[in-house]
Amino acid sequence: MKKRSTLFLYVMLAIPIGLMMIPTVIVLAVAMVPTGVAFIMERGKGYYGGLTVGAMNLAGASPYLADLWTQGHTVAVALGIITNVFAWMMFYGAALFGWAIYSTTPAAVSAFMTMTAGQRITGMRAQQKELVMKWGPDVESVYEPPGAAAAAAAAAQEHATAEPMAPKR
Repeated sequence: MKKRSTLFLYVMLAIPIGLMMIPTVIVLAVAMVPTGVAFIMERGKGYYGGLTVGAMNLAGASPYLADLWTQGHTVAVALGIITNVFAWMMFYGAALFGWAIYSTTPAAVSAFMTMTAGQRITGMRAQQKELVMKWGPDVESVYEPPGAAAAAAAAAQEHATAEPMAPKR
């Protein structure tokens, strides 16, 4: 019930503020559509897509918001901005760039982590060779998780006790 009352409070505060800033609301309503779509598409996945697209989308809208605020903050100026084709290109181009960042970042991070893991493996193998040279071949072993040897032994025992198939006649 508390969540509902908090939402009601936010709506009651947002309506008068929105009415006082109607030109800004007009521009943002047009400019931030890709952000709304991103949040709808990312339902239940942490909203990272919505946050990335939203940040870039707001960055694309900010020069036009600054123009709106410096040129009088009227509905006529807001309508002039939203009817400008270049403004739309900036709004949606910045959102597209946000989508590009969101979609390429996991692959870049994965490639980086693979590269660093490979370097760590190479370094550890070099350390292992040094230890073998220093302490002898007795320190060299291959790690097997606990239970792997027991499972292999049980499989070998089961195979050995199985009855041979009868010959076909």
